[in-house]
Amino acid sequence: MDKIPRISRAQVFDALRKQIPPSKVLVIGAGVAGLSAIGAARRNGAIVRAFDTRPAAREQVQSLGAEFIEVDMQEDGSGQGGYAKEMSKEFIEAEMKLFMEQCREVDIVITTALIPGRPAPKLITKEMVHAMKPGSVIVDLAAEAGGNCEATVPGELAIYDGVKVI
Repeated sequence: MDKIPRISRAQVFDALRKQIPPSKVLVIGAGVAGLSAIGAARRNGAIVRAFDTRPAAREQVQSLGAEFIEVDMQEDGSGQGGYAKEMSKEFIEAEMKLFMEQCREVDIVITTALIPGRPAPKLITKEMVHAMKPGSVIVDLAAEAGGNCEATVPGELAIYDGVKVI
């Protein structure tokens, strides 16, 4: 297909011109819900990146064809029963910087992070939402526990700076 000339008469035969670029998806939290979201996004042709504080999640994320992203700190987020635990202040600052960089690039953010017995951690700030492209979507699966996104309104579709927050 790369050999077809890029002239108007040849466009009828050019299948590449009809391709839509794949969506870029960030999944935060690679538990059951996060892994399911990764699988669904990959089946729909998306480029998927995933983050989890638990190093054990790396292999599971990569087995689904997603890129595992992490901060440059050695801190294990594994808690009891396979859940994540609360992280240090330094780790959270590095994590927030990483999320800001990712929010500028991705089209969809899916958050699933929960810590048992605590409100959902706020991982996506309004500043990060503002940095996203208009038309982007945030799916906050932790909404009923307070939400991972500051712009989340539990049980409602919110629109903040042109970004839909579900």
